Amino acid sequence: MDATRTAPPAAHAALTAAPQPARLAAHAVEILRIRDCWALLQGGGVGRLALVAVDGAPDLYPVDFTVHDGCLYVRSGPGSKLAALAARPQVAFETDGSDGGCRWSVVVRGQAARLDRDDEIEASGILDLVSSSPTPKHDFVRITPNRLSGRRFRVFPETAPQGAEQITGAPRVR
Repeated sequence: MDATRTAPPAAHAALTAAPQPARLAAHAVEILRIRDCWALLQGGGVGRLALVAVDGAPDLYPVDFTVHDGCLYVRSGPGSKLAALAARPQVAFETDGSDGGCRWSVVVRGQAARLDRDDEIEASGILDLVSSSPTPKHDFVRITPNRLSGRRFRVFPETAPQGAEQITGAPRVR
């Protein structure tokens, strides 16, 4: 289920009021409610930023992110990523993880904009975000979502690839 997002998460209470199933059925894929997507994003972490490069080819960047007031914020260094965002600000962002024997994924589609106002940079909390990259990241980007979707599914030993715990950091469910 995709939903249009035009306001901070609190404004979506009516869209997300459906009761949550008590347990995820075996081999089922649960479509996450908007508030569940925001709850998973709220912790920040690492995600992937998809954009169209200046040469017209798709590109994907791992980025550290944080969330503030219904938007995602990422740090960047100067270069091709910022040039691409200036030329084509429409982006997609994905992050995923695991909890309680389940894997989940949240996808955000929206508009990216480089921040240039000190008050917004400070209020966003992006200055506190420590980059995983060893290169300097002194540019800040806001992603304003217009679509948000998420999924969750149970991981069973027979569906988890051998060595998944080394690849994803998540232990295999036994």
